[in-house]
Amino acid sequence: MDCGGVIVKYILFIFNILFVVCGILLIIFGSILVSHIQQVGSVAQTLESNSVPIAILVLGCVIFIISFLGCCGAIREDTCCTMTYSVFMLILFLAQIALVVLVWTQRTKFLNSMDKVVNTIWKQHNTDQKVMDALQLTFNCCGLNGSTDYTFNLESVPNSCCGPNAISCNMLEATSKAGCEQAFNSFWDKSINIVRYAGLGVAAVELVAFIFACCLANQVRNTKRRANY
Repeated sequence: MDCGGVIVKYILFIFNILFVVCGILLIIFGSILVSHIQQVGSVAQTLESNSVPIAILVLGCVIFIISFLGCCGAIREDTCCTMTYSVFMLILFLAQIALVVLVWTQRTKFLNSMDKVVNTIWKQHNTDQKVMDALQLTFNCCGLNGSTDYTFNLESVPNSCCGPNAISCNMLEATSKAGCEQAFNSFWDKSINIVRYAGLGVAAVELVAFIFACCLANQVRNTKRRANY
């Protein structure tokens, strides 16, 4: 293999190390999103609420596995392995773009579904306060739109409005907390922006890796063909 092929080989190897890191980060980020959903009870375990976090988690696992395959193919100069990797990278690139477009275009719909989840939990808090408590502790919020939602209905403010270790909840402290609808919406709005730009960055790297993998496979094939003459 000539000097150019060796450079491509090691650049591809380094790229795949980056992919491994990206895959791990996506797995961690997706797990955090899923765990936040699970903490707010069964109401939140709907298709609309779970689709994007689960897609991120699965995508992270796929990126990690394929990156490991790419590392092996590059370092061993295996044509079959490298071409298989390049095909997977092309598919992964297209899937990544589709996910980013989905998140970008369905942002309003997704955030509206989050609002419905919080509203449903609030409506059921009289019969199941534990779910509302979990929501308030997770997002450091109080009530649907604020602590006045409790006092307006002549209800006492729950301890969860003042934190996980609160024995009783001071009304002044509870008043300073944002409503859970606003806090939940803000969390998902920031999360969606992270998915957007992180997804575009990863997709760009995947496209470069696909091109390099094809070049390396072709270089290895030509080297082996010349060796046979």
